Amino acid sequence: MTSRFGFATQLVLAFVLIAGALGWIQFSGPAILDNDGYYHIRWSRMLREHAPHLPPFQALPLTTLNQQNYVDHHFLFHVLLLPFTYGDLRIGAKLAAVAYSSLALVSLFALLVVYQVPYRWLWLMPLVASSEPFLYRMSMTRAPSLSLALLGFGAYFILQRKAVFLFFLSFIFVWAYSLFPLIVMMAAAYSVCVYLTERRFYFNGLAASILGVIAGLVINPYFPENLKLFSEHLAMKVAASYAVDVGVEWYPYDAWVLVGSSGVAFALFFFALMVFDFRKRVEDLKPLFFLLVSLVLLLMAIKSRRFIEYWPPFAILFAAFTIPLRLNGEWFEKKREQIIAASLAAIVVVALLATMMITLVQASRDVRSEADPFAYQGAALWLATHTAAGAMVFNTDWDDFPMLFYYSPKNAYVAGLDPMYLHDQDAELWDLYVNITLGRESNAAPLIRQRFGAEYVFTDNQHPDFLHKAKASGAFEIVYTDKYATVLRVLAADEKSSADKE
Repeated sequence: MTSRFGFATQLVLAFVLIAGALGWIQFSGPAILDNDGYYHIRWSRMLREHAPHLPPFQALPLTTLNQQNYVDHHFLFHVLLLPFTYGDLRIGAKLAAVAYSSLALVSLFALLVVYQVPYRWLWLMPLVASSEPFLYRMSMTRAPSLSLALLGFGAYFILQRKAVFLFFLSFIFVWAYSLFPLIVMMAAAYSVCVYLTERRFYFNGLAASILGVIAGLVINPYFPENLKLFSEHLAMKVAASYAVDVGVEWYPYDAWVLVGSSGVAFALFFFALMVFDFRKRVEDLKPLFFLLVSLVLLLMAIKSRRFIEYWPPFAILFAAFTIPLRLNGEWFEKKREQIIAASLAAIVVVALLATMMITLVQASRDVRSEADPFAYQGAALWLATHTAAGAMVFNTDWDDFPMLFYYSPKNAYVAGLDPMYLHDQDAELWDLYVNITLGRESNAAPLIRQRFGAEYVFTDNQHPDFLHKAKASGAFEIVYTDKYATVLRVLAADEKSSADKE
């Protein structure tokens, strides 16, 4: 083990280097990455403004996240966003993404430091830049970065058999993010490792993680509604297919896209598999532990692209703990063989470094290509100014909700965050919503007023079928429009549009 001073110095230096790289990527463009980030930072400010009480969530009353049943399954993450909610929320959200993703990667690098992995500073770059989609998702203002940090700490507690610390970490994980089963998975993987290496059963860590999860679910500001939401999440996401078209992140990558975008991670992972020696598991079970964990995470990433935010760094940890970087003389006895091996190694290192630099540049380009963060500002602020608090807005895309909520949190919206929330609450209403937004209803106005309780419609201008039907019906009045979005008022049955009046 390293000295405490040396350990802290290495971690601080690593944090600065990682934050520098991630900050460069993050501020390559003005947007908060991924739509949900707009919701997270706005809701966090509302938590701060209502403290010490929890604010009512009135934004999605027609869904399972209605005010009576609302569960904040990112509660601790939102609390940790509080320091970033002063001043410009957009800048705060971007700084928070850099801070927590850097913390996540440092927590994993700390494992290399505390266990004195050879050439650990060489492993830092692939730990950061082995996968372009991983870097992109780490740049989002979302809870997975915090959950990755918790997994880093959890791995240490599991390996050190610190059951009490693992219990409290599992408790915290439940409050931070709904993917807390991952910590139980890691503890179970360690139990398997102990059995394979020592031929005995060790369940202390597994029991501690399970008890911590149970405690976190029960001792919770949203108990018992949180149990229902978790079961719904589990049912809808574990299913082989989805009842509705969910966000693209829940669908798998094309195989070659997955391999190509995470080429460094795959290369090091498979090379580590080639040199992995199962017979040495008794000497050190850490390689076996990270192998099992990374295999589970790889299977998850194959099923759903959103889990790419977990697999690459654990693949690199497996490689770092497995690949024998200290080649001894028995491998290459002749001078000529040593020279050839050294030359090949140099070529591979240069290729990997070039690939990782390309990965960083591509992630930066992805950030620059994000949607304009001010695209819906005009329309949303019009709604905030011209409608009463709690007024229902029929938004024609469920994924427009976060940015609308960011600019006008006082309004209620038909659908948002996940289409399953409306579908699970009322499948018939969801089907009607889809038909209206796709322009399949010729006379949508009375349906929007009566079934959804909305007097106003927000639509981005990429819904030509809906807009054509709305204009043709004569039952809507355009009250605001710009190059990005349009707001329409739904006319009453006996009311004429301003165009008809003229």
